[in-house]
Amino acid sequence: IRWKDFSTVDTWDELIAKAAQRAKSGMKWARSSSSESGKRNVNILCNEKNPRAVHLAQTSIRNAGLNSMVSLSEGDCFDWDLSGSNAGDVIEGRTIFVCNPPWGLRLTQDIDESWVSLREFLRREAGGCESWVLSGNKDLTKILRMKKSRTVVIKTADEDLRWLQYHIFKKSEVAQVLS
Repeated sequence: IRWKDFSTVDTWDELIAKAAQRAKSGMKWARSSSSESGKRNVNILCNEKNPRAVHLAQTSIRNAGLNSMVSLSEGDCFDWDLSGSNAGDVIEGRTIFVCNPPWGLRLTQDIDESWVSLREFLRREAGGCESWVLSGNKDLTKILRMKKSRTVVIKTADEDLRWLQYHIFKKSEVAQVLS
């Protein structure tokens, strides 16, 4: 191992053991419920338009043993209504929406339409929350018509990508800003 202050394999084993313990206690907390609200501490809601990706995600969720925490829906995010069976799952200030819309490398069909759907979904369902959007195309992010709060540059394979953070205002806050 090439690590500046690495001393022994025992050090590495100790780090691995500590990480495993943190992961175990984190999952215990995630699967438990809040004493105040009675709701589970972590509830992951997913939506995917591509049926093949949905199948792959369902298999991964099941294999990871996360069925009780992860709910996956299939379809366009424009049609994804969180006020129905998922009512109460979006908690203002505690909910983070993580999105990976198509940006042109693999998926090239209906790209603009997907970004418009994402914009409308976030405006309708994510008020008072934050969103992180992965993009490899700066022009497509303009479709969201939102001001980013933060950018984190990452490189994967030969692609330069950006995680873009957006704080999404509630409708009443947007109206106050505009007036």
